[in-house]
Amino acid sequence: LWWQGPIRISVSFPNVDDGNLKGQVLEITVQSLTESVGSLKGKIAGEIQLPANKQKLSGKPGFVKDNMSLAYYNVGAGGTLSLSLRERGGRER
Repeated sequence: LWWQGPIRISVSFPNVDDGNLKGQVLEITVQSLTESVGSLKGKIAGEIQLPANKQKLSGKPGFVKDNMSLAYYNVGAGGTLSLSLRERGGRER
């Protein structure tokens, strides 16, 4: 399927004691599926004040890379990605 126009993607957040991540799901609008994962992280950063370089996004194919497009990972309208925190030293939370 090829979508034209803005697409809404759901991002589910972990529940973290410190900060504003409370296990919520946020809907982010992207202009096209050709938008990069890095661009999506920038939009998330603007919504929850978490720098893009602290975010790790994963979907059905596993963790997604910043330089690849959403279409590359078959993330479409109504798709859901999960966010986890990138820790210094590579540890996940």
